[in-house]
Amino acid sequence: MPPVSPTERRRSKLDRPAEPSWTFAVTRVLAAILFLVRAPAGHAAPPQKPSESDAKAAYLLNLGKFVRLSRPLPARTSFEICTLGQDSVASSLEAIAGNARVNSLPVRVIHLPDISVAKSCAIVFIGSVESARVREDLAILGNADALTVSDAPDFLERGGMIQFVEASGRVRMAVNLDAVNRTHLVLSSELLRVASSVSGKPPAGALP
Repeated sequence: MPPVSPTERRRSKLDRPAEPSWTFAVTRVLAAILFLVRAPAGHAAPPQKPSESDAKAAYLLNLGKFVRLSRPLPARTSFEICTLGQDSVASSLEAIAGNARVNSLPVRVIHLPDISVAKSCAIVFIGSVESARVREDLAILGNADALTVSDAPDFLERGGMIQFVEASGRVRMAVNLDAVNRTHLVLSSELLRVASSVSGKPPAGALP
């Protein structure tokens, strides 16, 4: 077999598909949101900027691509993102989910009547309207392998995994690895790098 030249080696590297990128994934969804909310044709009004709720919904739609289970996956026919508490984030998520897929599974948005039916969800978003009941909600979930996310104040201190926070006028994420480590969930190191803050210690076998 003839030796591969340095030029061919570099070309081969360039031809490889890029690894999933958290920033790229969220930016792509936000671009889709911007397309959906732009002014109708024939109107001079400039396109609307995606709202804070839209940004949070985009994060929720992409989180599943940067999380895995450290045990065999349960059989699923859909990737369920569940919301508790009716608010604008839940509405935005419903609007943009469309034909989205996570790990080749179609995304299904479920609005929960209460937290007791959330243990089979892949992601559970607890709206800020549930703030007074967050600790009780998380206690009911226990150590279920569901990624808990909220924009409620002090969510991490009360045992949640990911909290949406505002930093420099942008929606960011704060992460509580101690809560994550009580389950079989493992977060991508890329997701942790873009978080505004991370508490706790990554487990052995964390995603690269």
